[in-house]
Amino acid sequence: MEKGDIAELDIINSAKKLMQQYGLKKTTMDDIAKAAGKSKSTLYYYFKDKEDIFDRVINLEMDEFFQTVKTAVNKQPNANGMLKTYIVTKIKTLKEKTNLYSFAIENELQGRINKEFTNLRNRYDNEEKKLISSILTKGVESKSFTNKITHEIEMLSELLVSCVRGVEMDIIANNKNKALADKADLLAEILIKGMG
Repeated sequence: MEKGDIAELDIINSAKKLMQQYGLKKTTMDDIAKAAGKSKSTLYYYFKDKEDIFDRVINLEMDEFFQTVKTAVNKQPNANGMLKTYIVTKIKTLKEKTNLYSFAIENELQGRINKEFTNLRNRYDNEEKKLISSILTKGVESKSFTNKITHEIEMLSELLVSCVRGVEMDIIANNKNKALADKADLLAEILIKGMG
């Protein structure tokens, strides 16, 4: 890793900790510079402003988050386990990242969302739809899921992403963290039985 990449990553990691603790509004460029052990001018060398740093923090977090879910799913031997793991891991892993995502969702709900975050969200929606589509296809091929869903796989994938997103929003925006995360297994079971 090059010196510039290390400095950028130091800034991002320092900003992440501050934003998780104090929120986006209360975190200043001075705070980030101090936490990263950099000058404020160094921050502006790498980033346009605080929102630019926040975009990078969210981008990195979402990459890690999706990779965690995908890795857990790919360890499962069958479609039932994969679908259940997708739902449960996504919802339970979200518990760990609630503070950071709540700032992003808060900005989104208040209409202050920027183009970068919209593009990032769309990219992950598409990645999740592909993942779910492959799980459903595997389930039909292995006869774990009824072949009646064969022509509806794309639509069902989109629907599942939207359903889980709704759960995410309740966890983040309405602070229903524990109650919903604990019911993730039940949701997964109901969906799997319905497609069986």
